[in-house]
Amino acid sequence: MEENIQQESLTREQQLDLEEKAINALIEMGVRFSVPLRINLVKPPRMVRLWNKLFPGHPIVWRDKRIPKGWDVAVESVPDADKGKLVETYIRNFTVKPLYLGTIDMLRKLYLQIEYDESKIDDEPIQETKKLFRYIPLMATIAAVAVINDPDVTDPKSKRVAELADFFVKHLNVSRLKKLADIISQMMNAGGFTYSIRSIREIGVTKPKNQPKGDLVEEK
Repeated sequence: MEENIQQESLTREQQLDLEEKAINALIEMGVRFSVPLRINLVKPPRMVRLWNKLFPGHPIVWRDKRIPKGWDVAVESVPDADKGKLVETYIRNFTVKPLYLGTIDMLRKLYLQIEYDESKIDDEPIQETKKLFRYIPLMATIAAVAVINDPDVTDPKSKRVAELADFFVKHLNVSRLKKLADIISQMMNAGGFTYSIRSIREIGVTKPKNQPKGDLVEEK
């Protein structure tokens, strides 16, 4: 009976280990994030649609020339508040992957530029919250740095960061910014970094026991 309980417990531990590995694998793959484009959808020309319908094995790839070639863009149905229904819209997709240390350090420098008083927000939430809108360009830059996530982001004058930040200012709304901020926080893996700090510090302060005197090196 006791052996069966121990076996079940071990199996459960193995299951938790597999689940943790699966979660880590998904995180390493990144989290997909999408932003609707504020341009009207244009369907392919009639002849292109007819050809693709008649010859699905040899489709003609048509691209809206208003959209840069390097963008990952798809067409999805999203709610339209003005029309009160779902409408087909261009969606630009991003994949936010675990952040490199250089990216995290750059984000740290950007975060330090944000100042606010939590007590004032509690006392006058509307007025104080409106004041925080001055950080819109900075929040767009933070989002751009996290999404690009390569050595280029450490350059304060990076053209790629500036272009993507400008895109976010023009297309990102508050609700999607909140979702992106949550993803960035997840990908920073603050818990893992804190564990690394503690692990390194423990190694630095741990003194070996019963070490022979001949192995000790006297500091001068």
